[in-house]
Amino acid sequence: MKILLMSLNSKYIHSNLAIASLKKYYLSSQDNTGIMLITKEYTINNEMDEVLRDIVKGDYTHIFVSVYIWNVSELNILFSNFRKINQTCKIIFGGPEVSYNPEDQLTSKTYLDAVIYGEGEKTFSELLLKIQKQGFESACATTLGVAYKTKEGVKINPPMPLINPLDQIPFPYDALNQFENKIIYYESSRGCPYSCSYCLSSASEGVRYLSIERVKADLKFFLGASVPQVKFVDRTFNAHKKHALPILQFLIENDNGITNFHFEITATLLDEAYFDVLKQARPGLFQFEVGIQTTHQPTMHSIHRPIAFDKLKANCLKLIEMGGIHLHVDLIAGLPYEDFERFLQSFDEVFDIGAHQLQLGFLKFIKGTKLAETKALHGYTHFEEPPYEVLYNRYISFNDLSRLKDVERLVEYYFNSGKFKHALKFFMKRQNVRPSYFFLGFADYFEAHSYFSSAIGTYRLYELLYAYYVSLFGEDDLFRDLLKVDYYGAHLKGQKPLFNYVELPNFNNKRFDWLKDEAFIRKYFNSEPLQSPKERLKKLEFITLNYDIIALIKSGYTEIKAETTVIMFDYHTHDSAKMFKIDWEVGGHHE
Repeated sequence: MKILLMSLNSKYIHSNLAIASLKKYYLSSQDNTGIMLITKEYTINNEMDEVLRDIVKGDYTHIFVSVYIWNVSELNILFSNFRKINQTCKIIFGGPEVSYNPEDQLTSKTYLDAVIYGEGEKTFSELLLKIQKQGFESACATTLGVAYKTKEGVKINPPMPLINPLDQIPFPYDALNQFENKIIYYESSRGCPYSCSYCLSSASEGVRYLSIERVKADLKFFLGASVPQVKFVDRTFNAHKKHALPILQFLIENDNGITNFHFEITATLLDEAYFDVLKQARPGLFQFEVGIQTTHQPTMHSIHRPIAFDKLKANCLKLIEMGGIHLHVDLIAGLPYEDFERFLQSFDEVFDIGAHQLQLGFLKFIKGTKLAETKALHGYTHFEEPPYEVLYNRYISFNDLSRLKDVERLVEYYFNSGKFKHALKFFMKRQNVRPSYFFLGFADYFEAHSYFSSAIGTYRLYELLYAYYVSLFGEDDLFRDLLKVDYYGAHLKGQKPLFNYVELPNFNNKRFDWLKDEAFIRKYFNSEPLQSPKERLKKLEFITLNYDIIALIKSGYTEIKAETTVIMFDYHTHDSAKMFKIDWEVGGHHE
């Protein structure tokens, strides 16, 4: 037997936790003599012809595939063509996209032989062992959690009981060298305490947790390897305080100064105990993602997600005020009872929280969710193909959703990128309109000039923001300076036509003089190893401005002072450049 366990990830930087967990569970719990198990992770961006040739070349007896909403279309093309070449290899799908309608999957996909539905580790492991001993047909017939084809039609076995306690599932990673430059995923729990009707997690009941001792041992592995980021896939990490707090405290106490940990949390559950722990964290240690989705109470109740928005907002503001924790918030357009104008209100209320990123998503009708059962009630029409995104409903039209799609792109370009932080705040303050109206107006400008119809480079985005500003307020050297500060602050370099460059006498030599001065070096680089001025300049940038932009920022964009200013950007930190105002004569600064 030669087994392939594979998936198509959505991006190269992603990894597949399911495949790692299935393989490790099988290898740790079964006698695998005589079975060759190979794992491969492709991406949907690979040429399917290349993936097909690679799979055919492998000459596998069985192929097990992890299937999701984002890869099922490509997998369908891939295995429809694979079956034309190989009629004997058994193809078995598993994963969330096929778990809630295995009969439909087996009926519609002629190339498919079986489906593993539900939690996969135990079913996969037992099925492999039985295939080796009994053959494929008998193995499918006697393994819980399997649906399979017979001459009489599709048969669906009873579900496999959930694995409990969860510690029975071994740590999925042996080595991390194959995950270099990729996001590493980890779960400390399964299930969700909530029953949001649009979410697949609502289809299962209860939450199971790994023991704290087990989680600490797992996390020590990541910390010891100094991986850049670990992304927890727990649906609500802080649902159980006695589970979440010790993990956060452990990560703070064992911080390696490098690894960042990302969690999805419910902000209303945060209390003083959480804040007392979080205030001890190194800046950059934690990232929190908060799924708000809507601020409209009728919508919240219709999707079984009532939240106290005032409390949520207060806790989010407290996290931001603490500094050092990256906050990401989510919204979903197309939910029941929320028309275009009411969604704009949700957008404004969530935008005003001031999170570092705002993800504007669109409702998807995922198989197995409660909301999918209410299509007629709310007049939903959606794509029949993955990802089953909403086209319109009784409350919001296709054209309105299309406009929000344009807003989404601009939010990604200009807000979530973090590359326009100061210029965007100044622009929105001067225009003095609701955040949603700012982005709608900007989207209309893009649409009128056909900018959405082609790819846009990073520098071009600066030019277009300035062009839109000029269309409203006219030429403005102050706004050019703000864009210039944002540009160099985003680790972007090189002189550009958009920006003004003030010529100061002996400017280049002055930079070297500062970087030779001991007092200057102690002030800015006291924690850096000894370097020559030439070496230091590789991670520094000095720019000149017509205005004191640092004073403008500190004043909340109200104090405008025309004054030749020198700014030094320090790029030694990876995430964001440090910015200093340098006194041209003596090298003093204002940060």
